[in-house]
Amino acid sequence: MSKSIMLLIAGILFAWLVISIITKNFDGDFLLILLLGVSIGYGVGKKEQKD
Repeated sequence: MSKSIMLLIAGILFAWLVISIITKNFDGDFLLILLLGVSIGYGVGKKEQKD
């Protein structure tokens, strides 16, 4: 994984934590869906670069 992907994931986790603290709702569904979307997008983008 590249440095930019690691920073993106760290940013997602930090934003989720801050929003969860403010709303007092630590629901992991939003976090899981967002991380899944990032991983799928990264895989598709990496595959398109090879072609």
